[in-house]
Amino acid sequence: MSNEHTKTLDKIEIKETIAKFAYYADHREWDALTNLFTEEVRVDYTSLAGGEPGTVPASALVANWNQSLTPLKITQHYISNHIVEFTNEQKAICRAYFHAMHEYPNSFGEDQWVLGGTYTFTLIKQNQAWNISEITMTARWASGNQNILNLANPS
Repeated sequence: MSNEHTKTLDKIEIKETIAKFAYYADHREWDALTNLFTEEVRVDYTSLAGGEPGTVPASALVANWNQSLTPLKITQHYISNHIVEFTNEQKAICRAYFHAMHEYPNSFGEDQWVLGGTYTFTLIKQNQAWNISEITMTARWASGNQNILNLANPS
């Protein structure tokens, strides 16, 4: 198989991994979502939450999302306009836009929070599969009630 053919197949697999990332989160398929990651993941959501980027076990990252997202009535994450660049045969960067809708009926404001921006994923090829090793989410805009995540997850 030619190098260009292999790169094309790898790009398809990478885009599929990113599509599964959104789909599994929205469908609460936590084990399948965990399997998309390397054992540890560098995560940067500082554009939204502040703080510092960090490295966490994939299982802890997904457990956090499970706790945050499961109480919501619905979520729907769209990830599009993928640009995939290879740093070598086993590592790639995928940049994409996202649009994320979250809904939680409540009596303290709007029921929805919608967020948009960009993702940058770093993926590593392991055992013939592309796994996410780094995620940077850059929020560019939002509308609605960001507080629904707190309302759905009272501490």
